[in-house]
Amino acid sequence: MAKPGCQIHCRRGSPGTQGSIGINALNDTARRVWRNCLYTVDGNGQVKERWTQWDSLCDGSSGPGPHRVRISPYDPERRVWVINETFNQIYVFSNDGKKLLQTLGEKNVPGKDGTHFAKPQDVAFLPDGRILIADGLDNHRVMIMDKDAKYISEFGSFGKGPGQFNGVHAVAVGPGGRIFALDRSGGRINVFKTTPDPAKVDFVETYEGFGLPLDLIVNNDSLWLTALNPLRFTKVDFKGNHLYTWMVPRELPDGYLEVHTITVDSNGNLYGGDNQYGRTQKFVPKPGADPALLIGQPWSGK
Repeated sequence: MAKPGCQIHCRRGSPGTQGSIGINALNDTARRVWRNCLYTVDGNGQVKERWTQWDSLCDGSSGPGPHRVRISPYDPERRVWVINETFNQIYVFSNDGKKLLQTLGEKNVPGKDGTHFAKPQDVAFLPDGRILIADGLDNHRVMIMDKDAKYISEFGSFGKGPGQFNGVHAVAVGPGGRIFALDRSGGRINVFKTTPDPAKVDFVETYEGFGLPLDLIVNNDSLWLTALNPLRFTKVDFKGNHLYTWMVPRELPDGYLEVHTITVDSNGNLYGGDNQYGRTQKFVPKPGADPALLIGQPWSGK
């Protein structure tokens, strides 16, 4: 249920990006170049490092290329995981970007075995070290890997039934061993739960009623997701009840075409990436904002 009263405000409008001048970075492929594919910024959006030594990993891509960037909260080395949808690969970098530590998948070779992907979308991390890979748009599965990214098993399949998918676009972990796998084209979230067997998870239930959901963050007692139709943030409890909705404007200078990926930092600031306007915007909580209406940092079992 939508409620009035926005609890956050935009800190930066990203002047000079494609979005600020009305260019759609996803669709305007004729002007696309693969330079500065990976870079770091500080809390004010100022560029700190350009990892241009890895531009070659994206060069020649006919599609959108890198899809997600994740870091495990349980990894003392804070390695950086980059999912390259177009090339069917996942890269693991040292935190400073100086070393490519591991490459999963075979470039331009889609597959459905334990060492290949077909348009992978996301990665998440269990407290015991196991890795979950949302694979993804073609394979409709979530792969379970060990701490060294060796295949253990998988769950999910194509379809509309319980625990099935029509495009696994994001995956996240929550308390009580819950695993939330976002089915984009299916308009729902499938919920699973870990078991004592590291190769097996149980299907629990499905949360319905979302139009093209895109990304999610799990908190201690609820989760938030972004969706495209209509463009919004929605808070959902662990029974699938829709608790609260923020509608997202499309109009410039601070609108969105697609809130494709989200995260929250240790100060409670929300970052939303728009893959069509080609930018990330930062939102800070308003003074006196209701904590129940703010998105918290992603849950971890630490």
